[in-house]
Amino acid sequence: MSNGKLPFLDKLKGNPKQIFLIDAVGAILTTVMLLGVLVPLEQYFGMPVRILHILSGIAFCIFTFSTYCYFFIKSNRKSFLGIIIACNILYSLATIVLIYKFSEKLTELGVIYFVLELIVLGILVTIEYKTYSNFLHR
Repeated sequence: MSNGKLPFLDKLKGNPKQIFLIDAVGAILTTVMLLGVLVPLEQYFGMPVRILHILSGIAFCIFTFSTYCYFFIKSNRKSFLGIIIACNILYSLATIVLIYKFSEKLTELGVIYFVLELIVLGILVTIEYKTYSNFLHR
């Protein structure tokens, strides 16, 4: 570390293409966790299966968009990064609403999973926003 900063964050801010890859990996991991773990073990997490299917569909759409951006967007990345940031924030807000709405059904394990997911998304959105802001200072 230099000057209290993480060098990889500075590297990411200068290379927004990598942000799309990181976002895509996170979104596909979310999709796999929701469909491959939470759906089959719904009784241990408490979130209704239909809601898990909706969340996984949204995560898969984010994965598809981020993957497309990583491979095909060569210019105007700022606009596409803004869309990703908005999608991640909306997904986070939806998750918070769902945690509240299904709080009586959610188990401790379910709450832990969704809170951890929100923490990871918060970190990711922060990095994405810093990258987005870096475009403004160019």
